[in-house]
Amino acid sequence: MLVAVLLYMVHRWATNKKAVDPKTVVEAAFAVLVIALLDQGETEPVARGFAWLFLAAAAYTAIPVIGKAAGTTKG
Repeated sequence: MLVAVLLYMVHRWATNKKAVDPKTVVEAAFAVLVIALLDQGETEPVARGFAWLFLAAAAYTAIPVIGKAAGTTKG
């Protein structure tokens, strides 16, 4: 989850948006809290699935933008 949150922050920075604002902090805290609450007992596989989904979504969104900002891709 930490990697997903960091990717999201880097994505916002690469698109010239404020990387950390109150809305982003609340969204990240809520997502981490939900995963932490599910990450116990029988619901642990669900929490791991959500964590992987968050990471995949963050990577899908951030990596192309980061590459473009770094000048390694066209677009």
